[in-house]
Amino acid sequence: MILIAVVDDDPGDASSLISHVDSYFKTNGIPHLIHRFSDGLDFIRSTENHDIVFMDIRMGSLDGLDTARFMRKINRDSVLIFVTNMGQFAIKGYEVDALDFIIKPATLANITYVLDKAMRRLHDNSNTVLPLRTVEGMVSLSTNDILYVEVLDHNLIYHIADGREYTIRGRISDIAKKLDERNFVLCNRSFIVNLRHVSSITTDTLTIGNTQISISKSHRKELMQRFSSFLGDSL
Repeated sequence: MILIAVVDDDPGDASSLISHVDSYFKTNGIPHLIHRFSDGLDFIRSTENHDIVFMDIRMGSLDGLDTARFMRKINRDSVLIFVTNMGQFAIKGYEVDALDFIIKPATLANITYVLDKAMRRLHDNSNTVLPLRTVEGMVSLSTNDILYVEVLDHNLIYHIADGREYTIRGRISDIAKKLDERNFVLCNRSFIVNLRHVSSITTDTLTIGNTQISISKSHRKELMQRFSSFLGDSL
């Protein structure tokens, strides 16, 4: 699940931007959640840890640059994209590690270009290479591509986003120690899931792609808390 913030005090500009961003992620089949903030103060008071932030430069009491400076004091990882009708100020974005900027009004083509860059940045920042010794030989696996890991008859089955599966001998407790606990969580004694790929969750099941996985009672509370924290307490 990719979390996106749109920080803009102009309702029309924000609505248009959100529409294009939503279209991009739906077209690419990427689970996502978009939060809209009406100004910088509204944004910095939030508790969400967004993956991508679209920030208008010119806003009311707290402009986009000052908002971004505050954000960077507590969050160095969000991919920041400035949205402005004042291109001369965009160069200042380098002070706060902005990935890029787009000139208003935003178009789908511009949004597609910057989001392609943003997704590459996110992939590079969060990715860990996991070596697997399979019966066919050694495999170098990106943890970002793992949907979930299933244990079956003392085997670990890695389910990958492109449909591949890899099976190795092992215990789920061993692999849980190797995976980033911010993204991976146990939902029962046989499954560990990548929260980035979870599209929905209920009391008893969660959904990844077309697969539904049961949530055991013993793991329900932690899973709900972790997923809520992952989304920034937005559930």
